[in-house]
Amino acid sequence: MIFLIVLKYPVSLNVIRKLKTGDVVYYTGKIVVMDRSVVDILEKYERYEGTKLYDLTGEIVVLGTFRKNKLQFQEMTEELLERLFLLGVNGVILERVRPFSATKRFSRVLFEPLEEIRGTRRVIYKTPDSKKLEELEVEKLVLRVVQDSSGKVYSKV
Repeated sequence: MIFLIVLKYPVSLNVIRKLKTGDVVYYTGKIVVMDRSVVDILEKYERYEGTKLYDLTGEIVVLGTFRKNKLQFQEMTEELLERLFLLGVNGVILERVRPFSATKRFSRVLFEPLEEIRGTRRVIYKTPDSKKLEELEVEKLVLRVVQDSSGKVYSKV
């Protein structure tokens, strides 16, 4: 029997840590969508200015950009995932499933979308070369936990 879990923004880290691999959730709230180069900008700003340009604490994030009103995912690396978790991100939505050791070390989760990600967008930050950080308001977005906070990876077998 599959139970659907309803999550609403903001999602606490305690709730994130209780999610298990294979759980399907309906998520309503904010998702942060940003180009991978914006991660560098956020880190540098905090390091040099001593304050946060944008606080990612507790957020669910997608690395990507919107082209023709459709989300284009960007590739995730272990190092980039670690940097996101160090910035306080609770969960990351990925297009492709592959194991990352950072989820266990930081007790965070990875999701995969089970439908197209759509919602109301609001640009928060834009670089001179048009790289963006956007907030996307979604309603009942269906996600699956593909790697839980213990590091267990979902298998489609």
